[in-house]
Amino acid sequence: MRIGVNPEKNKNSQIQYKKHRIIIPVYIPESDDAYFMNLLAVFKVSMNSLLNTIDINNTLITVINNNCKKEVTKYVNSLLSEGLIDKHVIYKENYGKVFTILSEARASYEDFITIADADVFYFNEWENKVFEVFRNFEKAGVVAPLPSPHAALYNNVSLFGCLWGRPKMKNVVDSDSFKLFEEGTNNSKIFQDRKYNWKEKQYYLEHNSIKTCVGSGHFIATYRNIFKQIAILKPKYVFKQADENKHLDQPFDLLGLCRLSTLTTNAYHLGNTIPNWVKNYVFNNEKVRIPISNNKKIKNFNIYFFKLYIFKFLKVYKLI
Repeated sequence: MRIGVNPEKNKNSQIQYKKHRIIIPVYIPESDDAYFMNLLAVFKVSMNSLLNTIDINNTLITVINNNCKKEVTKYVNSLLSEGLIDKHVIYKENYGKVFTILSEARASYEDFITIADADVFYFNEWENKVFEVFRNFEKAGVVAPLPSPHAALYNNVSLFGCLWGRPKMKNVVDSDSFKLFEEGTNNSKIFQDRKYNWKEKQYYLEHNSIKTCVGSGHFIATYRNIFKQIAILKPKYVFKQADENKHLDQPFDLLGLCRLSTLTTNAYHLGNTIPNWVKNYVFNNEKVRIPISNNKKIKNFNIYFFKLYIFKFLKVYKLI
């Protein structure tokens, strides 16, 4: 039997909504495999850099614990108890990246969702750089905080298949950004393919003297929060090649939004090692502000198939 009235009913406390949520899935199991040995240290470095570079007034952090070892759970709980993160989701088994991200993103009210791996090192003002792109390019649906010209044609049918406003092409990315990307991915040929050396020229857009590189990768990217408008498809596997394409990336292209990135590197892929320069990085502790809301009106996606025809035509005749 209930006695009395719940005192919370009379408080009329308002929920304070913020603009940006960062979702970080983590998988560091109990394992003797050398690959996992240093990942907790890497994760701590990653979280420290994140907490030193975000707008704490407008940004929330969710950590998804995919059945990690006890030390990881204890560390994330300490972040939660100190009020440094907003949410700690714990799964009893590893459900992978796509399943857990979709579950959280669809349940989020923030205007923008950053999806990041647990081994990202964040540079000063990375949020400012990302939202500068959103602020100046209304078609931006996904923005990475580091140039990704090699991914320009990936799920950018809505951009390249358009009859107007197609990207321009020249060298707009500084060479140091390429070096950092190659080092972090341990792939010296990532910017080379059969047609282009992406270090020499990149597709880009320009508006109000602001330029953005066309293309976005996966280890960190910020999405407009339109996940509730995407058809719910249940992932079948913990990890399957192309699942991110099917569940996270192509739906944005279908809705007429494009994938872009900043011209400079504002995040670094640590992998399972910590470079010396990371240990000596100086955070400026400047106040970051996110002066933008997600008021994008999503158009009917049926025009996508017309753009896809144009996109394929341009590729066949090597015009892009």
